[in-house]
Amino acid sequence: MIARSTLSGMRRFARGDDGAAGIELGFGSAALLTISMLCFDLYSVVSLDTAGARSAVALAEFVSLETEPKSGDLAALGEFLYRQEFEAPVSVAYVISALQRPTGEDEPTAVLWTDDTIRFGDDDVTTALALECAERGQKGWRAVLLAPPATSGVAEGEVILVAEVCARPAQRGLISNLLLVGDSYHVYVLPARDQDAAPARPVAPPEEST
Repeated sequence: MIARSTLSGMRRFARGDDGAAGIELGFGSAALLTISMLCFDLYSVVSLDTAGARSAVALAEFVSLETEPKSGDLAALGEFLYRQEFEAPVSVAYVISALQRPTGEDEPTAVLWTDDTIRFGDDDVTTALALECAERGQKGWRAVLLAPPATSGVAEGEVILVAEVCARPAQRGLISNLLLVGDSYHVYVLPARDQDAAPARPVAPPEEST
């Protein structure tokens, strides 16, 4: 049995300044830990979003400079961006499209080609992300750029490149359990540098004969 003197001491401690300070310290530490985890999660969300935006710009800029982009070069760029930009474990699907509005007053813009083969991470997840890019693009840039010329804003003969990046963190719920992270989607639209020669569909280089 606990001695009466010990119980009395515990009661005095709980009622006294030292006991109150200990309880406040405990609550304060828990609150500080929660805030710290939440700040880390917010940083992770912002980092993921920023990485997707920068990657979309880099991909569009690269294709814009190439009239005959190579699929291997695009894959190498995608891997570089995947490793350098995205900090947390993540699955990423890159989608590149080339568009051109034919010459003619009533001719709408058409998609010349789309490449959605550059993917990194879990295969099932990246397949879903590529489909998500297509769905978002259908409701977003396609609804605008492929609209009738009067509303699309695309000039006759203009060549446009569209880069989309859809990313999903490996862990949907972050460490604080206060944030649920959704997929990050970014699209970047850029006129081709050479308006007289639309970039060709990326192709694999021919295999060297042995």
